Amino acid sequence: MRKILGFLVLFGLGFLVGAYVLNIYSSPEGRRGVGISTAEERRLVETLGKPEPTQQAPTSFETMLRNAAARISPAVVNVDVTGEDTRGFFARMVQGRGSGVIISADGYVITNNHVVRIGGRIAPDIVVNLSDGRRFKARVLGTDARNDIALLKIEGKNLPVAPMGDSNQLQVGDWVIAVGNPFGFESTVTAGIVSALNRRVRGLRGLPDNLIQTDAAINQGNSGGALADSRGRLVGINTAIFSPSGGNVGIGFAIPINQVREAVKDILAHGSIGIAWLGIGYASIADPQLRRSLTERFPDLQFPANGLVIMEVWRNSPADRAGIQPGDVLIDLNGRPLRETDQLEQFMRRARPGERVRFKLWRFGRVLETEVILGTAPDQP
Repeated sequence: MRKILGFLVLFGLGFLVGAYVLNIYSSPEGRRGVGISTAEERRLVETLGKPEPTQQAPTSFETMLRNAAARISPAVVNVDVTGEDTRGFFARMVQGRGSGVIISADGYVITNNHVVRIGGRIAPDIVVNLSDGRRFKARVLGTDARNDIALLKIEGKNLPVAPMGDSNQLQVGDWVIAVGNPFGFESTVTAGIVSALNRRVRGLRGLPDNLIQTDAAINQGNSGGALADSRGRLVGINTAIFSPSGGNVGIGFAIPINQVREAVKDILAHGSIGIAWLGIGYASIADPQLRRSLTERFPDLQFPANGLVIMEVWRNSPADRAGIQPGDVLIDLNGRPLRETDQLEQFMRRARPGERVRFKLWRFGRVLETEVILGTAPDQP
């Protein structure tokens, strides 16, 4: 009997102690955890234990492209330009056609700088045609010749707007569609992939660096139109093709939309931005044939191992005003040695008119320093 009573006493004490401890640790005041209430903890546990609703399974390839085209196409417009080309002996009226993309419901439109120009000057008559048949007279707010971007304004309301993408997320092999008005065929959609990124194109004047290369068919009239990803988001502005025949051969180029955003910001802040101009012709002094020719002509001179030989200086150009002469060898640009022509070319692509540039140059055995204030390339605003 004593054993039974002892067991009951111990059981009762254990029950009371357990109840006391449980009460302490289950009350908000007695918690030793992260300091949240019981209700908050419950909600957090429920959230952690409940996955997001299952997303709809990927649609078919055909449906994906249809949806992408339906999202971006209403915001892609036709840009008609008319003006007088005064180049040459006789002036003549010229008409041009390109594409553009609406980026705001109140009428801001982006297109290429070269689309809105005739004979190097902004066309006086620019009309924007929407896919629904509406037509608007457009004015050019500004251009960025370095990035081949123009910002237009039309007086419309509740206009279709292109969904914005992120060109930094693109990868080679991603599906894209090009939307524009090639050869006047409005709202044409072509599909392809991103063939390359950060492409630099030699031989095509006025193109920026870091272009998107695509095999989506781009032809004359597509310039300024949209390059969209497979969700219909704007990831680039179509700007050029590489073609021996003038038609599409599967190599087209677009300006990344993130780069376009920065160009638009610059236009809004500064107005039109021309291409920076130095006014020189040059070649690498490391070129064996050129170096041999210089050594034969000037046997007593010890030419620099690296640098850019000035072959020509345009009269009244920024270089001319700074005292740079044919025969000089540019050996340093803003404190950095010049070794390849690419260095100066890449610098000038990023430079702005009015920017001050410091050069060290070699002239018949002497090293001189000069500062050049960059100008605006001819036929630019």
